[in-house]
Amino acid sequence: MHRIGIVGPDRTVERILEVAADYSQEVECIPFPYDDEMEIQSILHENRSKVKGWLFSGPVPYIIAQEYIQPEDTVAYCQTMGGGFYLCCLQMAFSHKVVLERISIDFIESEVDIEKLLRATGIPWRDVFITYYSRQYDPEKIIQFHLQLWREGKIDGVITALRSVMNALQKENVPVYHFTLSEQEINQSLKIIIEKVQSSYFKNTQVGLVIIEVGNYGKIIERAKTPYDLQILELRLKAILLPLCKSLDGYLLDKGTGVYEIFSSRGAVQREMTMLQDTIEQLILAVNVDVPIAAGIGFGETVFASEINAHRALRNTKEQKGARVVVVQDDGKMVEVVKYKKALSYEFYSNDTDLLKKLNQVSVGIKTYRKIENIVQRMGWGSFSNSQLAAQMSVTERNVRRIITSLCEAGLVEQVGEEYAAARGRPNKLYQLTSLKKNEKH
Repeated sequence: MHRIGIVGPDRTVERILEVAADYSQEVECIPFPYDDEMEIQSILHENRSKVKGWLFSGPVPYIIAQEYIQPEDTVAYCQTMGGGFYLCCLQMAFSHKVVLERISIDFIESEVDIEKLLRATGIPWRDVFITYYSRQYDPEKIIQFHLQLWREGKIDGVITALRSVMNALQKENVPVYHFTLSEQEINQSLKIIIEKVQSSYFKNTQVGLVIIEVGNYGKIIERAKTPYDLQILELRLKAILLPLCKSLDGYLLDKGTGVYEIFSSRGAVQREMTMLQDTIEQLILAVNVDVPIAAGIGFGETVFASEINAHRALRNTKEQKGARVVVVQDDGKMVEVVKYKKALSYEFYSNDTDLLKKLNQVSVGIKTYRKIENIVQRMGWGSFSNSQLAAQMSVTERNVRRIITSLCEAGLVEQVGEEYAAARGRPNKLYQLTSLKKNEKH
């Protein structure tokens, strides 16, 4: 049974769960209430693995969450068609025993035409003040908008779409009501998210085939010194591909002449798209010859269908210069995967006095050292050459050679071997960070 996370203010989440009881044979709804919209980010981050989909209680939490939603997430939100707004107006009238004709309202822009809903009630509203806001809203500004009108005696009540605003106004004893949802709106939204989750499940279980091709392989063979050197290179390429294969939970086939196939599922391939791009970068560095390396990905209901789509995708990488990864989906739609480089994250400081002393002696900054350390960890290098590091740091190989020489003098980097590239020339020296070497021993 699929699990769906319900995200929204506590009372709204409770209401959704009451309606969702009718769908208990199809899905299990897990409540994730918040008291402030700023909690949405942590809710998604900490609980993403626990659910198959997310249902947001309205357009406001959904739009706020868009910044944190990942491509593989299945999401929907409760769309208000006016019914919830009218319920809110009835609650106000019931509580005060009279229709409040002077009110202030806040809502997310481009979602609901509040003026149109007010006109549809047929009530002669005297003074209505409305503020709309975007995803980048300032809660304090919205609170002050309502408070100022209240203190000036221009309104008798407030309708808000933000729980944080409601909490703040309640502390000021302002009659405030939160947008609610009608049963019809909740039912419609539940049907949408259930359909999306079920559709996503069947799509994720489709076959996913990744074909990686090292182009102009004849050029690599010609420039290899000996058959032994060529075999070493091929083993190195497989060593780079195997971690990707493991993450995809697939199996690797060497088709010869620089062509490799990895069979997996659609869901796994979509999840590891960034790792695939990083793997291609590593293959380019390992080959050390100016040849194209690209991947064609095919999705399909059968192995045969995925193979056809993967080969079509690979052909397209050759037709579109610069395209390294192309996907052909089960419906024939072609998508070029845009190059995405993960931002490097490294500290500009350290409390390790011994490390700082060593770096100071050879005139290398902590920022440079942390950057190198992060690159080596991110790329998964057991050892690395100057050319590999220069490519990732976007600096000259000469500059990197100077830095590595200094770090070797400080005992922070050590040479661990040499490698003969497929191209003719002197062997590349291989290095390793001593800090990572110590971690491996432990």
